[in-house]
Amino acid sequence: MTEYADYNYYKEQFHGIVIPESAFLSEMLKAGIYIDYITFGRVHDTEIPEEIRMAACAVADVMYQGDTGRQEVKSETVGKVSVSYVTEQQDGQIKERTREKKQYTAAYPYLVHTGLLNRGVRQ
Repeated sequence: MTEYADYNYYKEQFHGIVIPESAFLSEMLKAGIYIDYITFGRVHDTEIPEEIRMAACAVADVMYQGDTGRQEVKSETVGKVSVSYVTEQQDGQIKERTREKKQYTAAYPYLVHTGLLNRGVRQ
């Protein structure tokens, strides 16, 4: 399994603030597995492309937030304090499908122009 970025890259290049260093390796390993899954295992270069590193960091952030149960704020009112959160199950969707959609959405902007998301055979 490939760890596409180290913690220094996450902090300095990606400007990540979500994952603490103690949890980073585990999250990056899971993110690497997911990146391999959505790119059909096509990333085999000895030099990992920048787009892959960024996508892995973005996916790791989403995974960490899901693993720790951190909720995304949907709306907030300051007077008389009112906060509502985005729920994982919307319109009958199961939790895992919603999480996978968030992971794909996080990776997509970095990978869309690489051709790695295409299902066709590359020659």
